[in-house]
Amino acid sequence: MIGRLAREWRSRSPFQWLLITPIFALPVSALLVFTVGGALDGQALGLVEVEWTREDGRLDRTHYFYFDFWLTWGLLTAPGAVNLAVVRWLSHELTYVRIAAVLAVVLALLRTFVAPVASILWLTGDVISDAGTLLRIPVSEARTSSDPSPAFATWSLLITAWMGGLGMWVLTLGIWQAYAPLMDRFFPHLAPPREAFQGEEGRWGGFFRRG
Repeated sequence: MIGRLAREWRSRSPFQWLLITPIFALPVSALLVFTVGGALDGQALGLVEVEWTREDGRLDRTHYFYFDFWLTWGLLTAPGAVNLAVVRWLSHELTYVRIAAVLAVVLALLRTFVAPVASILWLTGDVISDAGTLLRIPVSEARTSSDPSPAFATWSLLITAWMGGLGMWVLTLGIWQAYAPLMDRFFPHLAPPREAFQGEEGRWGGFFRRG
């Protein structure tokens, strides 16, 4: 049965694999971050936990939460390792599929190792070197009805990381839809995995059916 499922998926586009992996990666990353990772005790590390800031002419308190940078990066990327299964398509007998596999591997590497942390650093957090390499997440008190908790900061970190993954997911969807038309336009001599039937949509495979 496992071999039959493997052959079934290998007959599909590698982009489809990248489109379904968040079903596994997202809940596992949340579980790992909350159980193995989590916010550090900033006071014990001698770090600033609360600071008065001015926003729109009003004073507000910003709470700082600290996470071990390398541990957090590892916990966010470990579930994304399932994306790297697209390397299996590199050994396909058709050049048409191998080119798709190369693109899928690049997308998998970016989505697994770069996008989550890049999204955090771009949108909310920053890296500091005090007491080790730490990821600092600021949370404004105005965003919550009371003092923000470490769990709130952890969810903020996760959602920001997932936003980067969502951007890569949308990019993958766009490349999947555009791949067949572009290959027909620029590499018409390469044979696709199957011939398109008359009246069939011009895309390679589908989520719920095989051509």
